[in-house]
Amino acid sequence: MTYESLSKLFYKDSSSDRFERNAVLAKARRQADSSFLLGMKNENGEELFFSMPRELAVLSEAVLCREREISDSLSTLPGIARSALVRNLVISEVVSTNQLEGIHSTRKQINDLLEGADSPSEPAAQKRFRELAKLYMGLSDPRGFSRPEAPEDIRLIYDRVMDGENLGGDAPDGRLFRKNAVEVIGAGGKVLHEGLMPEEAIVGALSSMLSLVNSPDVPGLMAAIAAHYIFEYVHPFYDGNGRTGRYLLALHLSRPLSQLTALSLSRAIADSKAAYYRAFKDAENPLNHGEITTFMICMMEYLSSAQVALLDDLGSNAGRLREAEIALRKVEEERDLTSKQVDVLFVLVQSSLFAAFPDVSLADLALAVGLTRQGARPHVKELEKLGLVVATSQKPLRFALAEEARRLLSLS
Repeated sequence: MTYESLSKLFYKDSSSDRFERNAVLAKARRQADSSFLLGMKNENGEELFFSMPRELAVLSEAVLCREREISDSLSTLPGIARSALVRNLVISEVVSTNQLEGIHSTRKQINDLLEGADSPSEPAAQKRFRELAKLYMGLSDPRGFSRPEAPEDIRLIYDRVMDGENLGGDAPDGRLFRKNAVEVIGAGGKVLHEGLMPEEAIVGALSSMLSLVNSPDVPGLMAAIAAHYIFEYVHPFYDGNGRTGRYLLALHLSRPLSQLTALSLSRAIADSKAAYYRAFKDAENPLNHGEITTFMICMMEYLSSAQVALLDDLGSNAGRLREAEIALRKVEEERDLTSKQVDVLFVLVQSSLFAAFPDVSLADLALAVGLTRQGARPHVKELEKLGLVVATSQKPLRFALAEEARRLLSLS
């Protein structure tokens, strides 16, 4: 039997005492041994909580088991492919999280920002999204941006997420967050949600959120999702809550799950965002008395679908990589290639299959094959003469597999 929210059960109940029955069931769910209290009260003074029904337990088990499959698939890839895959996922995640806010950005724009060097003299508008992309890149680096421990840390993360944005009157005007009211407006100008007030309440709620994600008494996966609900419920800023909240969710998910899964969630939500907003709105219904279990189930379903899509891509491209590697040995013999030329081609194969864009700079090619740029250039030039490599850019100098190489390596 599908787990139903208290509000849905209430609307199904036509009895004259349905309000009393709703309150009794809410109390029973809240006090159940399988329920977790979240340490924060909603606007009705009821502490938020979630239960662990069968659906949530099964989804959680499936997600955690699938992590081993992802880890096994990733371990079969060479280093260049792994790095390219992570960068590709970061680019997609930034584009998707912007898309959810109705903000246009392109994969090429984000890729160029990650490759470009930050300069103090660079106009702010040209730096837009760079810090957000770098934050997501940090999820795959143990030395990346640390998890927030206090509300002040959340403000620092927000400043990086919104770097380059022209906030104008939407800039935070309180000590850390906003000091005035904010509304989330949906289609047709309908108010979907009102953020918590005043700023002292925001600080207190975010402190509770951080205690939750660091609690040893709540499973890390569940705590990360529940903390995401709290952040979006609080809505501590006038603008940028969605992007900041989804980054924090990815950051907290990267502890119990792989970085690859954490970097795939915004895309899954963007593909079916209506369900996300419905689940959030339903959780706010006063008839649910602070229970967010159905929201938790919805988010776990997003995680599950993100993992399935990720594994499909990994399996498909890993198989194509193995076939290309075998074909490359045949090309090596037929074209009398040197070992370094083969190495160059193999780097470009990995980029073609796993990177956001198939071309690689001469500098990165040289680094990947263990040469200086001057040392790599003759090998690349010879591959150009053989019609296996083509220059895609002169400044900076970038190369990709030529169509002939793609045909020989079954990549066309």
